[in-house]
Amino acid sequence: MRQHEEERQIERFISLTECSSKLARKYLQRNNWHVDYALNDYYDSELGGFVDVPHQQVKYPEELVELFKKYAKGETAIGLEGVIEFINDLGLQLEDLVTICLAKLLSWKKLTDPITEEQFLSSWYMQGCSHITEMKVVMKDLEKKLYSDRSYLGEVYDYTFDLILDEGKSTLDMDTAIEYWKLYFCQDLERSAVIKIDPRLFSDWIIFLESDSRDEISKDCWHMVLIFFERLPSLEDVAAKYNENDAWPFIIDEFYEYLQDTKGI
Repeated sequence: MRQHEEERQIERFISLTECSSKLARKYLQRNNWHVDYALNDYYDSELGGFVDVPHQQVKYPEELVELFKKYAKGETAIGLEGVIEFINDLGLQLEDLVTICLAKLLSWKKLTDPITEEQFLSSWYMQGCSHITEMKVVMKDLEKKLYSDRSYLGEVYDYTFDLILDEGKSTLDMDTAIEYWKLYFCQDLERSAVIKIDPRLFSDWIIFLESDSRDEISKDCWHMVLIFFERLPSLEDVAAKYNENDAWPFIIDEFYEYLQDTKGI
């Protein structure tokens, strides 16, 4: 990172924490100059836990404010048209997994919701970003983290359920669940994913779901499917290690019975 960029990050860190320049540099350096990670580290180490940053006291960079205005198109929040334009400018597609990372970063509750001014400004300010090129770097970092950090993958995966849930519903439509499971588990073989799943087992899972009579997925089931594929990533693993006495959702027990009938495990 260039020196003037480092100084800008230090100034932002100090404005949020009121700590010394020396302390700001220390936490930023050991967190690769990511302001949000450095803040969490600072609050954990110095204050014993994270506290809310007083965003109302922050003067946001003019470039960042102008970027919000570009996508808000004269409104008080970024609507669907602006959201799509923003996602495209980041080099993403609405259906990309990394777009869910973006939603989580912005505390975006639904993909159909507008992005408020405070969401946009405070989130990117915490990342140390004022320009779209800087935001692209953050998204590249988050994409790499998604494919290398099991804890982060779990957070994003669980976040997905509420993000794509229809308004007023507590269960996920089966077709939507299948669509997003395919995004998570039909992996690009050139990538080194945290959880590697045998494509044949995942194909059996989809065939089973499409032939099953149920049409909804609960939040607990959504959560447990990731754990199931992590623990038992192949048909051989399921045959050798599946324990029906474990606390799996009923649909996973049914899937095991389906594999017994169709694969003879």
